[in-house]
Amino acid sequence: MAAHTIAIDGETAQIATAAELVVALDVLQGNRDREVLEQLRPHLAKIITDARGLHDTLKVLSTEDSLLLIDAIGPAITDVIGRAPALRDLLASIAETEIEEALLRAIGPDGLRSLIGSPDDLAGVLEWVYGQCDELALDLLGAEFLRSLLRTGAELALVLRSLDRARQEDLIEMIGWERVPALVMDERDLAHLMRALSGGLSCELLDLIPDDRLHELVRDERDWAELEPFLDSSEWDYLRARVPGVPEVGSDAE
Repeated sequence: MAAHTIAIDGETAQIATAAELVVALDVLQGNRDREVLEQLRPHLAKIITDARGLHDTLKVLSTEDSLLLIDAIGPAITDVIGRAPALRDLLASIAETEIEEALLRAIGPDGLRSLIGSPDDLAGVLEWVYGQCDELALDLLGAEFLRSLLRTGAELALVLRSLDRARQEDLIEMIGWERVPALVMDERDLAHLMRALSGGLSCELLDLIPDDRLHELVRDERDWAELEPFLDSSEWDYLRARVPGVPEVGSDAE
């Protein structure tokens, strides 16, 4: 592994790994971090080779220097991170939205799609992005990718639970409201979606499902019992208005 020389006030040091970089930055106590990074800039993608090294280095840098580091590594940062759980853990450790945004933009659309291979991966990432970054993540992934990734109501619900109402609407609009009923395969899919959706969005979903399809999904008291724990009283009342025979909330099935 090649080592690279840094020089500060006539003193030199050899840096070959992220661990050595972190030690050097710690010794300088944040006073000369920018000088170190600028000297190593052409080599940072070779020095920081995994998610742990990236995490440890970002941890000791200021926001401005963290942005410089991410910019210097560039698109190679996708290979540095390697897997969606590592990206999730990295995002969980970052408190500044500005750094999260820079990280996501450096990864880019292709990189983010290569990291996220399942609804669990996507939910984990979205759980730890803040502000406009969850919208950015969805935009980078794109509607076509999201449609191919989320194939059942339960999978969509898993991701929706990681979003606030505004971003829930963004996600469903990207997928297409008209496509969502096709993801509802059974009463459990319906239940998970209604639990995940906030406010009146669950009622908007019910409006898109024809009465005959609702009757197929919720056929008997066993299906009602599956649904009940997932619904609040307003959702239950709305469903009762759509499908005859819905028992009162909390009633015992025969």
